Amino acid sequence: MISINGNQYDFIDFGASKGGCIDFAKQRLAGTNGLGIDISRDKVDLMRRNGYECILGDITNLANIPDNSVRFVTMSHVLEHLPNIEAIKDAIAEAARISTDFLFMQGPFFDADEYLLRKGFKFFWSSWRGHTYHLTTNILGGVLEEYNFRPFEIFVRLPVTSSEDQSIHPISSPVDQHEYNEKTHPYKKIIEFNVPVYKEIVCYVRLKEFAEWKDILLARKGCCRLLS
Repeated sequence: MISINGNQYDFIDFGASKGGCIDFAKQRLAGTNGLGIDISRDKVDLMRRNGYECILGDITNLANIPDNSVRFVTMSHVLEHLPNIEAIKDAIAEAARISTDFLFMQGPFFDADEYLLRKGFKFFWSSWRGHTYHLTTNILGGVLEEYNFRPFEIFVRLPVTSSEDQSIHPISSPVDQHEYNEKTHPYKKIIEFNVPVYKEIVCYVRLKEFAEWKDILLARKGCCRLLS
């Protein structure tokens, strides 16, 4: 296990940001002591001010962290901020290299982007300049197949049944917005969606056999299995 400043860590959170995923990992993934890694000095400083352990680092190249250093790695809403699929592959490969048990990933649902566009809509997160790569479930599954990571499970959660949902904007809305507000955003027609649309994808990759795997798969509530 990696030891920094005398502390022993059993999991690492890539792209730690504000520390929410470290709390989640302790509550739902049986983590005990987590270390955050972020490429932003401001985010690292914020984490430390909030009482979390965090270091500056590039999640696509963690050569200073030995193989099998922690039980698991979490990657929550970080992969879509990487510039291309090669960087995403590198981040996942690094996570698997330094972990012994499993990987946990979650991020925005981009699978419905083309459908929504045809209907004249978009998710607000699909129109963020900071989301430089729209990682769909098919692309993620292909990466895991390429690396021969088995078993893995991909879930979806938080269904969106119509354009009335505040996550949906009309195409004419500006970029870098948050939830739809009829007072500040362009007019939005309301229609029912006739294909499955969700807000989030969740993925687990098992790196070795261990007894708690079935419990780990229940960590994120409200999920529907999509790929395995």
